[in-house]
Amino acid sequence: MFARILPALFVLGVLPALAADPLPAGVAARMGDVEIRLDELRVLLDGLTPEQRTQLARNPADLQRVVRTEALRRLMVAEARTKGWDKRAEVVSLMERVREQALASSYLASVTRPPEGFPSEAEIKAAYDQNQAGFTVPKQYLLSQIYVLAPPESDKLAFDKARAKAADMAAKAKARGADFSALARANSEHSESAVRGGDMGWLSEANLLPELRDAVAALKKGEAAGPVKSSQGWHVFRLEDSRDKSVRPFAEVRDQIVVALRQRKAQETEQAYLNFVANKNPINLNSGEITRLLEGPAR
Repeated sequence: MFARILPALFVLGVLPALAADPLPAGVAARMGDVEIRLDELRVLLDGLTPEQRTQLARNPADLQRVVRTEALRRLMVAEARTKGWDKRAEVVSLMERVREQALASSYLASVTRPPEGFPSEAEIKAAYDQNQAGFTVPKQYLLSQIYVLAPPESDKLAFDKARAKAADMAAKAKARGADFSALARANSEHSESAVRGGDMGWLSEANLLPELRDAVAALKKGEAAGPVKSSQGWHVFRLEDSRDKSVRPFAEVRDQIVVALRQRKAQETEQAYLNFVANKNPINLNSGEITRLLEGPAR
């Protein structure tokens, strides 16, 4: 993927805010004094591999993230040039190495790119049949909950009060005709789900708190359970629906398989090509002099 500078911003989830002002025709993005035109973005996208383009096409949010990253990169470049950073000797040397690395990488990608017809439909289907475990979706549960935060046990009065509230919520939730959604809105201390009537969405078995797994698995649709104590509080929950473990259909994962097979083929071809070049051009090392480079300052 292009524009790999400043990845930590996105690992940490620190994304630039979106400006509200409309952009003129032909402009893909603007950040500060930096603009990315649509024709420039097209050139950048043309530099991606077919696999990378497929991944971005499946997820517009990823494409927007790429554009944000490119805008940040350009801002950093502009600021560095304003301060004369690009004139420093060590930076000039580094930039030349980066330029050469980009040239080598681009060339290598061109000579190792799989042919357009790869993989064949038979190869795609075989990969699907041979990797069923990788396409298996674990059992999932659609849950609603009422959450009661647990104060420190050292504060016995507050702790006992919270525990009593959790028990009361459980009794009310299990009562015939109980309106679980209304109870959650009025009483749950997990604000994010409380506004949705306790709706926690679909959760796989692996994503359930260990303390809840057995209790959830024992429920029938529409049944409530709890309170169950976790490290932070008590959970009263109701099973709204469930989905058995299943294998994702071939049509749903076909593009994913194509990307994976093409990437693997490219990696295998690249390694074979590098081995061929290295064998054709054996290296002659001055081992002694190379080792002495680390023994003291350069002379």
